[in-house]
Amino acid sequence: MSLYEKVEKGGEEIVFVYTICSNREEARTMGFLAIEEKLAISIDYWVINSIYPWQGFIKEIDQYILMFSTQMNKSSELMKHIEAEHSYKIPMIVRLETNLTNVPYSLWVDDTLKNLEKYKTEYDANIKPDINSLNKLK
Repeated sequence: MSLYEKVEKGGEEIVFVYTICSNREEARTMGFLAIEEKLAISIDYWVINSIYPWQGFIKEIDQYILMFSTQMNKSSELMKHIEAEHSYKIPMIVRLETNLTNVPYSLWVDDTLKNLEKYKTEYDANIKPDINSLNKLK
């Protein structure tokens, strides 16, 4: 596909998948797993206060909201992944469609999610010693 065709197409449609979980660690774990599996390009999470009925009582608790950014064609698989990893018996998982996404971002998402290479962490890239270099020192 030529660059002109990519710009005209603008990449795959970007959607958000939204859920809530009980704590920060679960939010981070779900986010990292979804990104490592290339089911999402990013995740934003933050603490929220929730009020809802559960088993006959009104509950008021702190939870974490998670907003995954992904492509429409990956969203169903992402939703299944979230449901499988979620600690709640009945998790709320919603897909929100976008009306418009800027083309450079859309193309970056498209290229990044289609790339088959595994991601590295900053630790892997910057801190972890190079095994070949260590072997040369011996």
